[in-house]
Amino acid sequence: MQPNEISEILNHPISRELLARDLTRLAYVAKDGTPRAVPIAFAWNGPEIVMCTPKNAPKLPALRHNPAVALTIDT
Repeated sequence: MQPNEISEILNHPISRELLARDLTRLAYVAKDGTPRAVPIAFAWNGPEIVMCTPKNAPKLPALRHNPAVALTIDT
């Protein structure tokens, strides 16, 4: 991707909206089979939504077992 293409994407109205947010809800299936939806901070770099969590977070083994997720970003 060329720098001008990156600037073009980041200047779209929806991109500006995503860049103004800092919290999303991550929904996943816990190891016991029940649904979970947890708030999590994120950054958006254009092609990816990036989330970080501690190494011992309970969601990590669940996500390794079943990587299907849903995200909601409030507007």
